[in-house]
Amino acid sequence: MNTGMFKSFVVRIAASALCAVSLYGGEAVAAEPVKITITNWADVLAVANVAKYVMETKLQQPVQFVQADIGIQYQGVARGDVDLMVGGWLPVTHATYYARYKNDMDDVGIIYTGGKNGWAVPAYVPESELSSIDDLKKPDVMSKLNGTIQGIEPGGGLMQASEKTIKDYGLTGYNLQSSSEAGMLASVQRAYQSKQWIVATVWSPHWLFQKWQMRYLKDPKGTLGGEEQIHAFGSKQFAGKFPRADVFMKHFKLTLADVEAIEFEGNNTNDYAAAAKKFVDSHPDKLKAWLEK
Repeated sequence: MNTGMFKSFVVRIAASALCAVSLYGGEAVAAEPVKITITNWADVLAVANVAKYVMETKLQQPVQFVQADIGIQYQGVARGDVDLMVGGWLPVTHATYYARYKNDMDDVGIIYTGGKNGWAVPAYVPESELSSIDDLKKPDVMSKLNGTIQGIEPGGGLMQASEKTIKDYGLTGYNLQSSSEAGMLASVQRAYQSKQWIVATVWSPHWLFQKWQMRYLKDPKGTLGGEEQIHAFGSKQFAGKFPRADVFMKHFKLTLADVEAIEFEGNNTNDYAAAAKKFVDSHPDKLKAWLEK
């Protein structure tokens, strides 16, 4: 989605949302929604749906999701076209985007830590043959993988790091196959069904590790980064326009295990909104801490 399309899309959804009438506390009120920009990545869907559920049911604050690629998300927040994003990975994954837009955004806070990017293989691939990214240079390993690293959306931080990894490790002859998260997962599932070898660009937290036995390849050069912190970034107008939502987001903390549990439920039911509700309703202590003033 280019910049013009993104802005036009945001204007349209904002206008329609402002015209809508919501019922809260028995009174009809027209309320401007918090526009949260998302991608269809499991971790983002999990976190964003929890934030939406809490804002709408506990703060009586409507929320509007706006879908966009990650680079457009940063741009949209920096321009004030959207109010909030909840999947900012630092210090490595989104370093390029952060450096470009950091002066035009507010760092609302760290939602959780322990994020990880990497390349992973199914557990049935013998560790004696493939345990490290260096092992990908073996001719027989390359042959079994058809010279392919299965990727996700082009332009994402993980894909940028993967391109650097191919270069730094001298993986001549390998193709980084652009796709999407759904495309990557479908490739892993197909490989698993026939016990074929596959290397996929993956990250934690993700429900795939609960569905399939996968292991990360060792990355001795560290080109795919270490532990990441996942931030919420707001527009410069966010805190002033939505002060109560801003305070909530500053208190909004999850663990890696929390995110994976919501992801797993959301994927199994194909309903991330219901998974978020189930999680919040079963964790009253967390909710109480999030709603401190």
